[in-house]
Parts: sequence; C-alpha cells; structure tokens
Amino acid sequence: MNFVDWLVVAASCGLVFTVGLLFARRSSKKGAAGYFAGDRDVPWWAIGLSNTATYSSGTGAFVMLVLVFGLSGNWLWWASWIVWMPLVAIVWARLWRRMQIVTTAELISLRYGGKPAVVARKIYAFVCCFGFAVLIIAYITGFFAKTIAPLCPLTTWQVLLIFGGITVCYTMFGGLLGVVYADVVQFCIMITGCTVFLVLAISHNGGWQNILSHVQQIRPSGLVQTPPTPSIDVLTLVALFVQGWFFAGSPTAGEGMTAQRFMAARDERHAVGGQLFNSFLALSVRTLPLIGLGIVAMSMFWTSDLEKNLGSMPAGSTMLKDPAHAWGELIKASNLPHGFIGLLVAAEVAAFMGSLSSLINWGGSFVVNDLLPARFAKEEGKVWISRLTTLALFLFAATVTILFVDNMVSWFLFINSAMVVFLLPLSWFRFFWWRFNVWGELAAVVLGLPLAIIVWFTLDFQSKPMWQGLGLLFGLSIMVLITVTLLTPPESKETLKVFYARCRPPGFWKPISDEVPLPDIGEPTTAEMFWDSLLGIIASLGLVLATNAIFVGDWPRFFMSITGCVVTGAWLLRRILLKSRAAKLIETIEPEAAR
Repeated sequence: MNFVDWLVVAASCGLVFTVGLLFARRSSKKGAAGYFAGDRDVPWWAIGLSNTATYSSGTGAFVMLVLVFGLSGNWLWWASWIVWMPLVAIVWARLWRRMQIVTTAELISLRYGGKPAVVARKIYAFVCCFGFAVLIIAYITGFFAKTIAPLCPLTTWQVLLIFGGITVCYTMFGGLLGVVYADVVQFCIMITGCTVFLVLAISHNGGWQNILSHVQQIRPSGLVQTPPTPSIDVLTLVALFVQGWFFAGSPTAGEGMTAQRFMAARDERHAVGGQLFNSFLALSVRTLPLIGLGIVAMSMFWTSDLEKNLGSMPAGSTMLKDPAHAWGELIKASNLPHGFIGLLVAAEVAAFMGSLSSLINWGGSFVVNDLLPARFAKEEGKVWISRLTTLALFLFAATVTILFVDNMVSWFLFINSAMVVFLLPLSWFRFFWWRFNVWGELAAVVLGLPLAIIVWFTLDFQSKPMWQGLGLLFGLSIMVLITVTLLTPPESKETLKVFYARCRPPGFWKPISDEVPLPDIGEPTTAEMFWDSLLGIIASLGLVLATNAIFVGDWPRFFMSITGCVVTGAWLLRRILLKSRAAKLIETIEPEAAR
C-alpha cells in the first residue's frame, strides 16, 4: 500500500465516523433506551443492511473457507443459516419487539420471578458481555489482522489502536442508531470493494472459464456444489441442519445483536421485514463476490501440501503459509493499481468495523441495563456510563485478542457453531414451554460457554469431525435442561400470565393461556408459524443452491432453484402481509389491558 491507498482507507473511515457521530445528540436524549434501543425507530431496510454488515466481520473469512473446503465449504454455515434465518423472521422477531425491553437479559425478569430471576439475569448479562461478546470481538480482530497482513505491515495491537479506536469513538457517542446507519454505509463500501476486486481478479487470471478449468485440473472436488465431500461428511451436515432449528437462541442470532435491532424496530412489521431482507442479503448477495474470490484463490494457491493437511485444520503450504492470508495474497498477486488496493482494504476495514461496533454496543448494553446498581438510575448518567462501558469492553477484548487468538479456521468453526450449541435449546424452552423455569435457564447460562471451550479446545474436538463435538454438547444440553427443570418447582402462574399477556408466545402454553383472556385479533397459530417457517426454509434453500450454481454454470440447477425460491418466497410474503393487521393491532393493546 502506498500513500494513495491509505488516503482511500482514511476517507472511508472518515465517512463512517461522520455518519456514526451524526446520531450522538439523538442517542443521548432518552437515556439507556435511546442509546441501546435506538428510540425504537429503526426501519426494516436499515435492520436488514445493518444485520448483514454485522455478520460480515471479515470478507477474507469466506475466501479462506472456499479455499480450504471448496465451493461446498459454504454449507458449513449455510446448513444452519437457511433454517434459523427465516425462523427468526417468522417467530422471534415479533416476540422480541412486542416485549418492549432493552436487552435480551431483561427477558429473564419478565419470564421468571423471585430472587433467582434477579441472579439469573445478572449472570446471563455477565456471560454475554464478558464471555460471548469478548470472544467474538477477539476472533474478528485476529482474523482482520491476519487478512490484511500481506498488504499492511500492522501488528494486531496496531490494528486495534487504529481501526478499533475509530470504531470505539463513533460507537461511544452515536449509540445504536450511530452503529446501525454506519453499518449501512459500511455494507455499501464492502460490497462495492469486493465486486470490483472480483472483476479485476478474473481479468488478471485470464477469464472465468480459464480459472474454472485450472481448478478442475488441480482440485476437481473443489467445484462440487453441495456436500457430502471428502472434508464435509453427511453427519456434519445433518448436525448443522438440526442446529439451525435452535440457532435462533444463540447470542448472535435470534438473541443478541440481531434481537437488539428487533427491539429497536419501529414496529413488529419492520422487525419481520428487516429479518427477511437480512436473510436475502446475508445468504446470497454479500457472498457472491466472496465465493468467486475463493474460487480464484483455489486456482492460484491450492497445492498438494495444503491438501495433505486438510483433515487436520490446514496450516497452509509453502506458497500460502496461512489460509487466512488468502485474501491479501490474492490482492498482491493480482497486480492491482494503487487506489484500488486502498478500496479493497477499505472494504475489509468496513466489514471489521461494522461487526466491532455492533458487538461493543451490544455488550455494553448488558452492563448498563442489567448489571448496573439501581443507584445509577438517572438517565443522564446512564448515557455516559454506557460510553465508558463501551470503551472498557473494547480494551478487555483487545487484551484477549493479543494473548489467545490463533488458528483462524478452528476459531471460525468454534465461534459459528460450538460456542453456542449448549445454549441453543434455551430459546425454544423459555418461549414454547410454560413449565421451563429459571433453574433451567441458569444451568444453560452457567455451563454453556465453559463446556464449549472444554469440549472444543481442551478435549480437542476441533480436530475431529464437527458432528461429534456439536452432537455431544447438544445432547448434554437437552438432558441437563429438561432434568433440572423437572426436578425444580415451576414458576408462579401470576408471573407466567404476565409474560404470556405481554409476549403471546406460541407452543405449549395451554395451562396459562386458558387463564389469560385475550382478544382474538388473528394472531398466527403455532401451526401457521410452522408452515410459514417451512416456506422460508425452502425459499432460502433455493437461494443458496442458485448462488453456488452460478459459479460453475449449472444453469438447469440455477433456474430450478431460483424458481423455487421466488415461488415459495412470494407465497410466504403474501401470508405475512395478510397477517400484518394482527401485528399492528397487538401494538395498540397496552400490557396492562392485556393482563
């Protein structure tokens, strides 16, 4: 990178910084609710773009994934995402919005009663803030540093100081609104930069057909569109698909950063629409240039040395020492003009900053809303405490990044799957089963992260087929949560009736719903939600099948898949629009009147 490239990066960061700060005054007007819930005024399109930007913490991760596992490598995340993303839109988005809370931890005070609920809420907030948020920040920072290393001779702490410092500043003062609208700008920068990169890389390597022909010669299995493959077996795929049905309860899916935007939506319709838009963007649009770049990287960097190490989380070859460097090495090898290199680095910076800002704002919300003592209740003070908490959380995560993060392939799989598996049944139990109690909640929260770290790293399940570690954690969770719940007393009916009146959850609530007289306003039944979710899954499946088919020119599969996606997607949208009147009516009913 030369001076011109750094000017492009600086201009990109300056634009994002300015947008984030534009919302400083508005975010500070209404205390913690305004700061962390965006004054509940975020439209659907901003929710969709912001969530997609948040998930795109490093574009180089997708390039690495395709390089290591081939074109079918995307199924390591698609297999669960095609399930949980529509499920979140159909079920959880409206539930989070109608509860009128600031953080997911606050749900615990609404769902359970007594002193155990107070303790559970604080433990949950602590684990999410200083456990999940910190680990994800550490992972995305470590990956970002490795991705740009071939182009920018910056150490991890320098990356944190420069780009992390800019992000922390606008996040501290802009609050959630600053984060969301900065994310929108960052997504546009990211998708523009990656698309330009793909066009130039294809041209430099003799055209797309030449690239495909070379990959076909050196690694035919790399162009297989769907598993099973030598590196992704059937059991792993099944485990990920099952995980998707519960992934809405993970700290970065239905709960956490995504839920934070639902709680900030203008109404339930904006929450649902935002998640559907997010599904379209995240599953296909953002990945199109990145998958193409991964195939280009295969044609340039795949060697027999890399293939031999594939079964044990490859460390790379003599040509490419670390798969995480593939994105940067691809730029160097493409002989791009200066200025374009700066644009591509700016795209990677935008992806990193978008995720980082969301994570530190999300993590900080737990400290202020759930861990802060009651004597700090003045709203003016809460805003400044929120800002200082954001800074402190970033500094703590930076320390973890420098000391512990390594082996990015293993961390990619841990962050996206193993870390949250034990918690996955929690969202179903707490929302769908009236008998589930605070002790089951505590068991999941206290045991989840430590068990994931022990199984994945200490017992070294990272070196075994994925389904073994995921299956072990998931089975333990189901057994422990049901056992603990049935061996301890249920919540009081008064607490459950208040929760049911506010949230109107689907599922097994008949003993409670029979005692809570609520008007019939056309709320979708559990069966209708199930069929809507199936339609969403089929549409998502068609979308990702069509996405991979584009790159190998499999046009029969593409047209069949995209037709299935459009038909089922249109059917689903029609059903949702017909029920939108019910969603609007729910918001006109005050919680006290509903009770």
